[in-house]
Amino acid sequence: MSIFKDISHLLHSNDCVILPDFGAFILKSKSAYIENNEFFPPSKYVSFNSMLKDNDGLLAKFISEEKKISYKKSLKLILDEVKVLNEKLSEELIFDTEYFGIFELKERDTLIFNPDFSINFDSSVFGLNSFVREPIIRIKSKETSEKTQLSTNNLLRYAAVILSVLGLSYFGYFNYNDFLNDEKLKNIAIAQEKVLENVQTATFNLGDLPPISINVTAPEINDNSTYYSVIAGAFRSKRNAEKHLNNLIVNGYQASYTSINPKGLFRVAYARLKTRKEAADLISKIKTSGQDAWLLIEN
Repeated sequence: MSIFKDISHLLHSNDCVILPDFGAFILKSKSAYIENNEFFPPSKYVSFNSMLKDNDGLLAKFISEEKKISYKKSLKLILDEVKVLNEKLSEELIFDTEYFGIFELKERDTLIFNPDFSINFDSSVFGLNSFVREPIIRIKSKETSEKTQLSTNNLLRYAAVILSVLGLSYFGYFNYNDFLNDEKLKNIAIAQEKVLENVQTATFNLGDLPPISINVTAPEINDNSTYYSVIAGAFRSKRNAEKHLNNLIVNGYQASYTSINPKGLFRVAYARLKTRKEAADLISKIKTSGQDAWLLIEN
């Protein structure tokens, strides 16, 4: 319905737009926040108040100027679209505005609005997207490595000199027993050769490892089935959608993608369920935990 496109346009410059005989769309502010090392800018999303139904003239005047029709015709056009909207909600129980959220009619008399938090109506942060803080990797400088290596080499050199002096002193002191010392040296040399020979011929046998067979099967999805998807969010960036999807899976949800919405956003669902009751129970559980979720019926 084109009426919601006009309302979306007005919300970029007005904090409240009333749809006569239906309700008011009001902007609410959300502060900047951090989630899993990802920074999100401040934003404004759309909320709905069904108590404000009186015409304030803002929407009718805008449509009158845009379509170049009289104010009276503009107001009649609005009321006709509201009538069609109410009929669709009565029949299908759900309606996607495609611009800022989804309406859901529960028990035939309770109207619930689920905003699309991926759309930011705060013009002061226009163009400011979320970003990920990369961890700082400290790299040891080449100069420090060279100094460390030089110090190590000097230390080894001094140790070699000291050992040489001690060795010479040892043989000078026991010069009277040269024959015995010669024999000892020969035995040491023979032992060293034996050790070297054993090392060179040593083999390591770990045995035969059993082959590993992993069968991975993907669930078969009947494209003709109706799914009641509990939506966690819609993302313009596929990278952000994948990150949110993986986070839900880690937290125990049977998360998956749903169909891409008409504006090309990637929808991520907590779960895609077979019955409306399962979806309603899951939404209630998620909202009780302080998180947001809304229902999408996929045919």
